[in-house]
Amino acid sequence: MILSTVKKDMSHYLGELLVWEIEDYLRARSARPQRARVGRIRVPDRPAAEMIAADLEAGGSFHAAARRATALGMTLPDDLFGVVTRDEHPEVFDAVPGTTLPPKREGDGFLVIRLVAFES
Repeated sequence: MILSTVKKDMSHYLGELLVWEIEDYLRARSARPQRARVGRIRVPDRPAAEMIAADLEAGGSFHAAARRATALGMTLPDDLFGVVTRDEHPEVFDAVPGTTLPPKREGDGFLVIRLVAFES
């Protein structure tokens, strides 16, 4: 039996991912979805939120940022992933999937949100 190794063309994959994100964004602009899947990290103060947002904007992994914030004792209890509505966070619906939004004061802390996808 001969096994062949298939090398994945990453540039093709990344191009498809970008097209998918653009299509999702355009569909959201025309269909006006009311719900979006997001990743969120809730922290007690603005400096912590700005540090996490900067890491994510620089291309950092969302999971790595959440783990680092937890290890440093920065995070407040919250669900890491969830669904938000247009009424709760209208700014999310002006973003492109993959975007990390600027930190926003919410309750006793600050919320860093990364848009994952729009729901229809």
